[in-house]
Amino acid sequence: MATNSSKVAARHTPSPPDPSVPGQARYYSFSQGVACSFPDLPLDGFYVGVSTQEYRTADLCGAYLDVHGPRGDVRALIADRCPGCAPGQLDLSTDAFEQIAEQSDGVAQIGYSVVRDPDPAPELVYEVKPDSSAQWLAILVSGTGNPIQRVAIRPSTGGRWQELNRRMDNFWTISGAGPGPFSARVVDVYGHQVEVSGISLEPGQRHTGARLYSVELVPTPATVAAPTAAAPVPTTALAEQIPGRVAGCRP
Repeated sequence: MATNSSKVAARHTPSPPDPSVPGQARYYSFSQGVACSFPDLPLDGFYVGVSTQEYRTADLCGAYLDVHGPRGDVRALIADRCPGCAPGQLDLSTDAFEQIAEQSDGVAQIGYSVVRDPDPAPELVYEVKPDSSAQWLAILVSGTGNPIQRVAIRPSTGGRWQELNRRMDNFWTISGAGPGPFSARVVDVYGHQVEVSGISLEPGQRHTGARLYSVELVPTPATVAAPTAAAPVPTTALAEQIPGRVAGCRP
């Protein structure tokens, strides 16, 4: 997934979020084995872990946050869970933290917001878990840009769509799906969806060439610079920034 999630911020300098959206950030030494199970993340990428209460059942995995601190801005991929964080507290990878504050500060007061349709739109990637079979199938979906709400599969020859269940490790699972091959439908919280065909039980990661959404720029007068990314969605808590996510409720 390195091509999809390492440093999207390199293509965009986020605008400072509404200063009335406060938070707190600290940093940690990033390593492989993140809660969202994303593989092969570059160690110098920009990543963030959120509180267990906001992480829930991997609900926010794959989304991006724009974080504004005393030193500058960064766009970071939600890839991890921070068990010691309260809602509103973020655990940034060291490289991400250094974009918004001095490392010697240890903790920084920030503003942050979830980004809808981050630009550039990443390529959708899926991974079939090695122990998958006709009796039990597990799929990891990455390169989504936005939080994912639903994943469903059906035989490639057609038939009824079957919804998968998401686990804490961000794998989507189903029992008794059959031998395949399958088509999968991935839907994000904003209603964007894409279908991927030819999914087999063979384990491993596969790039689809598909994108969940497209970023369209609105023409502007020559005297005004055209935007380079979708605007962030400022609010007071992560749970209130995502459609269908109200504190204590599942989408």
